[in-house]
Amino acid sequence: MSTVERGVDSWLSATLDFLLSVLGFTIVWYPMVSLGNAVLGFPVSTSTVNLIVGVLAFGGSYPVVAGDWSLGRLGEYLFVLIASVIGWGLVGMVPFLASGVSVSGSNPAPQAAVWAAAYLTAYVVVYRTRWSVFS
Repeated sequence: MSTVERGVDSWLSATLDFLLSVLGFTIVWYPMVSLGNAVLGFPVSTSTVNLIVGVLAFGGSYPVVAGDWSLGRLGEYLFVLIASVIGWGLVGMVPFLASGVSVSGSNPAPQAAVWAAAYLTAYVVVYRTRWSVFS
């Protein structure tokens, strides 16, 4: 393989890693920032929330491409995060159904609690226990 071909492959690989990590960090950050904004009573507009998420995703992607962060580990974190949201949502739903209590759909607190538990679960499973989900 010539030097030019290796350079193009390297550039394409780094660009793909960057784009995938931007997508991954957008999925990670958007629920946290938007629900945090809702819990605080919407102090910033939706466009500002989108800007904050974009900046965090863009900034978080640099260490994946040029640093020590792993795109595979980010993928595992996303998988565990989504599975945890579903799991904690089902677990949290049981007491509400058993007690007959109803919560307003416009109340962001239950959603924020489920997402907070899911973020913590994903962090512990992927980064503290060092379990590999896909191997």
